[in-house]
Amino acid sequence: MWTQIAVLAIAAVMTAGAAYWALTAYRRAGGGVRSPLPALAVCGSVAIAALGTYLIIGRPELPDSPYAARLEALKDRDPRTYTVDEALAILNEAARENANDPLPYFYTGQLLLDQGRAEEAARAFDMALRRQPRMAEALLGLGRAIVGVEGRVTPEALAAFQQASALTNDPAPWIYQAMAAMEAGRDADARTYWGEAYARMSEDDPRREMARRMSAGEGAE
Repeated sequence: MWTQIAVLAIAAVMTAGAAYWALTAYRRAGGGVRSPLPALAVCGSVAIAALGTYLIIGRPELPDSPYAARLEALKDRDPRTYTVDEALAILNEAARENANDPLPYFYTGQLLLDQGRAEEAARAFDMALRRQPRMAEALLGLGRAIVGVEGRVTPEALAAFQQASALTNDPAPWIYQAMAAMEAGRDADARTYWGEAYARMSEDDPRREMARRMSAGEGAE
């Protein structure tokens, strides 16, 4: 949002400057206007009014109608029909209305991560954790987002996975810890982590056989 505001503010200044330049050129050519200031003031006022109108009724997520009315219309629709931008707009409104609720930020992070927007997702998960530091799902999401940004299990991501593993029975944090151990050449630790992941997997988990083999030191094949 602030990016759009900055762009429009710069546009207002540029519009005023253009008016000043045009009037100066007109005077040099022999025009009868003594001072460009009245026209400059009018031009600036128009630009500022346009900016104010945008801030009142416009939002880039949902174009072509007043934001409040669009949000109300969205709330009457089946959430399964939302576009990504529409879902993000609804979550943003929920976060604004419930400042201490971690869930809008968590779901925002999940949605952004699914869209491959890992940096934005990491920020959203961080906001969720500021409100609920022991939220295992957000810790796991933050770790995944950091891996998405860096392409590896960094120390920061590993710390998030370690915290998540103490709070949930999900095998994913153990899988990521196993990956980190393998990258560091700590094969014995990796086998232990794979074993922890395997013990938490359901019978129909497609990762189960791989985890069993890795924990036994047999490799993925």
